[in-house]
Amino acid sequence: MSQIDPYDPQRVARADPAPSAWPVADASWAPRGLVTDQRPVSGAVLAIAWVCAVLTLGYMLPWAVAATRGRSNQAAVGLLDFFLGWSLIGWVVSLVMACQAHTVIGPAMTVIVGQQFPNAQFGQTWPAGPPAGWYPSPSGFGHEYWDGARWTGHRAG
Repeated sequence: MSQIDPYDPQRVARADPAPSAWPVADASWAPRGLVTDQRPVSGAVLAIAWVCAVLTLGYMLPWAVAATRGRSNQAAVGLLDFFLGWSLIGWVVSLVMACQAHTVIGPAMTVIVGQQFPNAQFGQTWPAGPPAGWYPSPSGFGHEYWDGARWTGHRAG
């Protein structure tokens, strides 16, 4: 039986990027990696909206458009259209609300949680730390060198 080396760089390339045990948000519908306020469309709501739009001869058309586009404000569009659609202004306002662009919430990002691997020799875990380099001094004056595990005492500026 072969042992798995957790530090093998090829293992990362072979690993499944999203194992089924991890919950991953589906943002495949977002254009260019952006997350918007668009909601998944329910088939039942969509069918009811279009049947209402046809039976009312277009009176509930703004709600059907909002439901089809997955607008997050489709309930508000439907209520505004239902109560104020009899006035031409209410119907036009609800149609404009249904046809507006989706609001961009932010970039789609994948959060990867780091895992600590047990030290097989000592039974300990290694805490993740910053890489070696020059960092602002903890005392607040100049910079000190961090070797990846501790401050070395070397100071600059």
